[in-house]
Amino acid sequence: MKKIIKSNRGDGYIEVVVGVFCSVLLLVFIINTFTLLVVKQNMDFYTKELLKTATIDGQIGDNVATRQAQLTAETGISPTSVAWNTTYFNASQKTVQFGEKIELTVIYQATFKGFGIFNIPITLTAKHTALSQRYWKG
Repeated sequence: MKKIIKSNRGDGYIEVVVGVFCSVLLLVFIINTFTLLVVKQNMDFYTKELLKTATIDGQIGDNVATRQAQLTAETGISPTSVAWNTTYFNASQKTVQFGEKIELTVIYQATFKGFGIFNIPITLTAKHTALSQRYWKG
């Protein structure tokens, strides 16, 4: 029995199995990280396009809501929160005067899928600012 325990036969196989296992875990980690980077890039695109629509229109209205639905379908991102921060020229119509700052913050809850065993919730935020490009007569 002592000879079997002290024997080195099969050590190479165990090293290969452990090496392959570690390589697979590293590959899963890299893929999950890359996925989060792609989601962040899509969020930036989503935010910039939505803000572009609002600045060209000079208001946060129906065109912005339509574009938001298009972007949600196009990117597959359904944000947790979309917050506008601006000074309205006419608050009831949500119009923004030429040259006024429009700030958009988009928040999305993503999960980092940790090796198939656990999920780590991550909050991704995209925040961009632009100026209104439409003049409203008072």
